[in-house]
Amino acid sequence: MKRPTRILAVFTLVIMGLVSGAFTTVGEVGALRSPARVLVLGDSVFHSFAHVDSAAELMNERQSTIFATQGCQRLVNEGCMDFAKLSALQQLRRHAGKFSDVVVVGTGYNDRIGPEFRDAVVAITDEARLQGVDVLWVTYRETGNVRSKSRVLNDQLRKLDARIDDLFVSDWNEYSKGAEGWFRDDNVHLITRGAIGLARLLNADLAPILATRDAVRVPPASG
Repeated sequence: MKRPTRILAVFTLVIMGLVSGAFTTVGEVGALRSPARVLVLGDSVFHSFAHVDSAAELMNERQSTIFATQGCQRLVNEGCMDFAKLSALQQLRRHAGKFSDVVVVGTGYNDRIGPEFRDAVVAITDEARLQGVDVLWVTYRETGNVRSKSRVLNDQLRKLDARIDDLFVSDWNEYSKGAEGWFRDDNVHLITRGAIGLARLLNADLAPILATRDAVRVPPASG
């Protein structure tokens, strides 16, 4: 069973966040006085969290969350449009110390399959390990004009999941199969019900990771 790692680094980052001040997350009222628990990275599919307040609030009700999503975001390279300058990896580095436990990765539709994707997963999980956080990577919808590409990406992701201890996979492709009224015409981008469905899946898959990290952090009771 996979277990979160680098707990000492987590404590260091928590202290960094407390020193550096408060951070505001989507869907929250007021600012956090300590680091959020979760950072969400994503391209235009996940950018629905910026527009569907109820979905962002669902996640913040379960764990404090920062959303660093952007249409056309890529994993390690500059985005596919001029307005998308920061990659997911750059966003992860930019938010070091602002969150303490898990980075959710929902970027990849704009990336290439093959070695480039594999190297991107390794680069992001390596950076997460340095920060002392785990990675929850979301699978890609195998539908419409991305069906073949997503199938390859998902296969690559599962193989990497078996090799990387602090990488966990959230199976959005399976969870969203047959869902009605969740997607735009391309069956990939989300409308309100889809964004809420995604938030519910993430909450469910984050819960055991966060619980395990909490259990490791709590010292055993004496005598």
